[in-house]
Amino acid sequence: MSSFEATKKRLKNIHARVPDFPEDLMRLMRMTYHIQKRMKDLTNAALRKYELVDASYMVLAVLYGSDDEMSTASTLGEACMEKPANLTRVCNDLEAQGLITRGNRPGDRRCVMIALTDSGRELVAKVLPEVWQATTRAYDGYSPEEVAQLEGLFKRQLNNLEKHT
Repeated sequence: MSSFEATKKRLKNIHARVPDFPEDLMRLMRMTYHIQKRMKDLTNAALRKYELVDASYMVLAVLYGSDDEMSTASTLGEACMEKPANLTRVCNDLEAQGLITRGNRPGDRRCVMIALTDSGRELVAKVLPEVWQATTRAYDGYSPEEVAQLEGLFKRQLNNLEKHT
């Protein structure tokens, strides 16, 4: 039995009590939460032996994929979807481990720049394959066309949400 069956049953019960309740759309929304939670669990399991968690890995991966392996704190926070306070905590931990450095942008002391160190680069290059091997299992059996279709649907959903925020 799927771990999602209990959620489906609760949503059916709500729909029975509130006929206007959009059960099908709420089922999709709850399913995305379940998928996200399982993906985060898989990521954290792969990261545990490196003493990293999803948020710290995401900072390292975003920096690794950025031009010059550096970013402003605000751009990094947006890319990682982290609030400033949590990003600061994560960056404090990564800096203490010698994986990133922080400094001010030349000519603008208000702008904090965050960059990968050589150790950070080596670690993310080592961890990245383990994370993608663990997390891409979610797409086992999908054809390239299905992956493209799913990406298009997700993109449309994201655009809808961004219009309303």
